[in-house]
Amino acid sequence: MSTSASSPRPRVALAGTSGFIGAALCEALGDRFDLRILTRSLTRTPPRPQDEVRSCDHFSRLELARALEGVDYAVYLVHNRDPSARLDQAQSRDMDLLVADNFAWAAARNGVRQLLCRAPLMAASERPTGRDALEREEVLASHGVPLTVLRTGLVVGPGGELARLLVHMVQSLPRIPLPHLATNEVRPLTLEALLRAFQHCVGRPDTFGGSFDIFGPEPTSLRRMLEDTAELLGHPIHFTPWQDLPQGAFATLLKRLNPELHPVFLTYLLDMFSAESHGEANAVQQAVTREWTPLKQCLERSLQQSLQAVEGEAAGSQRTQDDETIRQLGRVRSIQRLRLPQGRNAEWVAERYFPWLGALMSLFVTTERDPDGSWTVRMRLTRLRLLRLDFKPTHSTPDRRMYFITGGALAHMLGGRTARLEFRDLPGGRFTLFAIHDFNPALPWFFYRYTQAVIHGLVMKGFQGHMEQAAEGGPML
Repeated sequence: MSTSASSPRPRVALAGTSGFIGAALCEALGDRFDLRILTRSLTRTPPRPQDEVRSCDHFSRLELARALEGVDYAVYLVHNRDPSARLDQAQSRDMDLLVADNFAWAAARNGVRQLLCRAPLMAASERPTGRDALEREEVLASHGVPLTVLRTGLVVGPGGELARLLVHMVQSLPRIPLPHLATNEVRPLTLEALLRAFQHCVGRPDTFGGSFDIFGPEPTSLRRMLEDTAELLGHPIHFTPWQDLPQGAFATLLKRLNPELHPVFLTYLLDMFSAESHGEANAVQQAVTREWTPLKQCLERSLQQSLQAVEGEAAGSQRTQDDETIRQLGRVRSIQRLRLPQGRNAEWVAERYFPWLGALMSLFVTTERDPDGSWTVRMRLTRLRLLRLDFKPTHSTPDRRMYFITGGALAHMLGGRTARLEFRDLPGGRFTLFAIHDFNPALPWFFYRYTQAVIHGLVMKGFQGHMEQAAEGGPML
């Protein structure tokens, strides 16, 4: 076990502490461990004076590897719902997978003994939320560090988005339409119980590599939670049953009601009610729910905090500052998922992408390969160099192909982070991620947003179609 030279206690790294669960977990683990908070924020201050905060780019393997030096155990709670660049051309689930792969690789490189993550309590095949979580778990476990998974339903506690949504629904809607999912029973977990689950599992070898359903003893439903909220707020409530109301339409209504709610959270919330998963009892679940705070009491505390604007304004101020920093940097991130033909890998995809690009845009550009594997994209008629991509063999393997963008008329070299393009295989050999990081467009932002960015999106759609055809056995370059 590696420990800090100045402290005999094990060191735990926490990634994803901007949410209410991560923030509370810092307090819960601080009595037993030295904590290192990993964050992309340049303005984040430690939750406690004795905690260490490391600002690092989660999309960079090497930065994460440096951030995890000397760490014994690591908790991964990252969900990429906030912007990571001025323009993100990527789905949250694909950003999650790339960051999870970086994190697991960095943990393995540093000899981290255990990774822990939270996942939704539902069968993976039932809903997109479950399928995405299963992919993320597969990636986190793919580099050999034992992974402990805590599967939970909804978590009720101060600072959570659920309480804010309930308040908005009760106070803003004269009549609340209730789809069928609103009457399904679930078993939420209190924040206190979830924190006890992490405290129970961090550093315990008998939980290494295990997956544990963690749920509360009280069944409830969305309708019942709304009724409890109305009672606690002293506000009248009226329902309109609407059994056939589609989940998407209900999500749109809730989003209009509270525009700050992220679509990923809404999908997760409604998937949890729709799946109606209750979980299977196990030793960890029984240990952490032995002391149980009634749901209504926990909901009351959550509602009280949701009605207090001071803390929300402080958190919002930090996020606003981070978003402004991202806007000023003017960088672009793009990630697309490409389906792989059987037996192929990222190296194969990379070697076919550039010739395919040259063939697609042959009237305007040429693509030229150097003997060392680097590529140059030029205007056909004027020979103007548009992009220079230097192949980096030290950063590459057959399942990962890395290029640094080092010049060209379309790229603005600002120093600091180097723009890079990579192809990255996901575990199982089914998909490759095509990713561009920290790209600084040379065009003025307005023109880039509506010209080069649009063209890039169309090109990637075309290449996705080409790869789909190849995966189905069609012609390949």
